[in-house]
Amino acid sequence: MFYKRKHVCRVCEREIVLDYKKPEELKQYMNRLGKILPKRATRLCTKHQRQVALEINRARKLALLPYVGEAKMIPDARPRRRR
Repeated sequence: MFYKRKHVCRVCEREIVLDYKKPEELKQYMNRLGKILPKRATRLCTKHQRQVALEINRARKLALLPYVGEAKMIPDARPRRRR
């Protein structure tokens, strides 16, 4: 029978201090398009997921992190129609 494994937060476990002044550390919680990853993907507890989102937004406001990823990396959202 399968059972759900207990979820352990990386930040709680390693006692990492999340700070907007460390954009390299915060980038691991963002995807290549610049969006903040959800809690199920980052595997953080609720408290630290909120803190990550807050610190990423602070870093964005100070232009340490981009709001949007590289233009060449973002594909067109909708395919072109042929007439």
